[in-house]
Amino acid sequence: MRNVQLAGAFTDGLTERRREDVDIGLQRLADARARHRAADPETPADTLLADLIPPVGVTDDAAPVILRL
Repeated sequence: MRNVQLAGAFTDGLTERRREDVDIGLQRLADARARHRAADPETPADTLLADLIPPVGVTDDAAPVILRL
């Protein structure tokens, strides 16, 4: 399999939660990327959304943008 490089950006709604330190959300993001590092490069946005968006109570936008280089 060839080496695939990805670059990403995201809105703050993916990592920030009310009454929670932003570093906790950033760690959640890092953990999710580490868990899915070997996953199909076509699906990182879907896996991030599935891992990071709570099932209820979303009050902010959440949009990952993933680019294959």
